[in-house]
Amino acid sequence: MKEQMIVFDFDKTLTEKDTLFGFYRSVHKENFSFLIRRTIHLGAAFIYKLGIINNDQLKKIGVSLFLSGMPVSKLKIMAKEYIGDIKLNQVYYHDFLNAPKQKRVIISASFEIYLKELFPEEIVVGSLLKIKKGTIVGLDRNMYGIRKRNYLMSIGINEIDCLYTDSYSDLPLMKMSKKIFLVKNDEVNEIHHDKII
Repeated sequence: MKEQMIVFDFDKTLTEKDTLFGFYRSVHKENFSFLIRRTIHLGAAFIYKLGIINNDQLKKIGVSLFLSGMPVSKLKIMAKEYIGDIKLNQVYYHDFLNAPKQKRVIISASFEIYLKELFPEEIVVGSLLKIKKGTIVGLDRNMYGIRKRNYLMSIGINEIDCLYTDSYSDLPLMKMSKKIFLVKNDEVNEIHHDKII
């Protein structure tokens, strides 16, 4: 793998909206149990916004509420079904597909279990679920914030040619990027390093 790459975040960078909660909904369906779990998750998301819990804790709560106890074989089938609901945006069709395939990387806090179904021939790095005896038992890796930078550096990518992201949670990636493109509602604007330090 070459050291310099074109790196894309996924949710709201290549998609019209966040896909993580949609995956939870797709797995659980709209029933009474789901509504209770959704209410608990919304409470956790509110506490996260207040800074009381961190992103790892919020992700663990989501996995516990919606995915834990499920056979991984069943979840893989659901992941294949779910990708049909994901709406890719103009950044995907214009910027991503026009980037050289051997240089582009998708790195996301969303789960690899559906990202790799959606992009089977791409370099994809995402969050991982913990599996024990064929069953989901928790969160193994949350690919969020500084972990994205650490992962890329661990595989020899120490500098990024171009970064596409919708969030300043990717600040560690921004600091190792020559060019930074911030995506908001399908619009792509280059931001300069003096704006992120």
